[in-house]
Amino acid sequence: MSNDINRVAVFSKAQRITHWLIAGAITFLLISAWLVQHSDVDVIAWLDWHIMIGQALSLVLAYRIYLLFVPGSGHWRLLIPTKEQRHVFIQTVKFYASLGKLPCPDWYAFNPVWQPIYLLLIIIMILTTITGFLVGNYLFLAGFTMPELHAVFASIILYFTLAHIFFAVYHDIKGGGAQISAMLNGFKYFQIKEVESPIKDNSVSLDSLLKK
Repeated sequence: MSNDINRVAVFSKAQRITHWLIAGAITFLLISAWLVQHSDVDVIAWLDWHIMIGQALSLVLAYRIYLLFVPGSGHWRLLIPTKEQRHVFIQTVKFYASLGKLPCPDWYAFNPVWQPIYLLLIIIMILTTITGFLVGNYLFLAGFTMPELHAVFASIILYFTLAHIFFAVYHDIKGGGAQISAMLNGFKYFQIKEVESPIKDNSVSLDSLLKK
């Protein structure tokens, strides 16, 4: 049996930049919102910064939405699992169920278990941005005020952020694909295995990973 390591370009520079800009902005917005409510700070100053960073984030988010319709790893189709990725999905679920004891499978750009969640998160960020802009208006939706809805959507983003960080680190430790550095330099590593009995092989072919 021989193992080959392939270094494959996955994430474009535009996608990586928007990812880290969104991550940085969300981190600041969550911290500033907490400080305004739970700490003795200059509320007006922190609210001003919260609003300005939120406005900047809306521009970055708009560009990320644009990338959903541009060919490449940021396209919306890669956020919807395909039939070819079904075996990767099953292996990933087994990896989670075994608490990391079973092999961590490879995937091209996005974890197939989390793909729909990433797409949902973009929608949640859009709703959070809209309700943020409407906080000063006396509007109600489903019995909730805009500040209440803004807080609910922001809480969802908070929990997702914590889970995302945990699993990104977890996959980087258990897998060999350089998950975290891929979002820094754009490249992932794929181990291609050749075995005598392919039926018993638990690896994933590079061709299936690269299918869009």
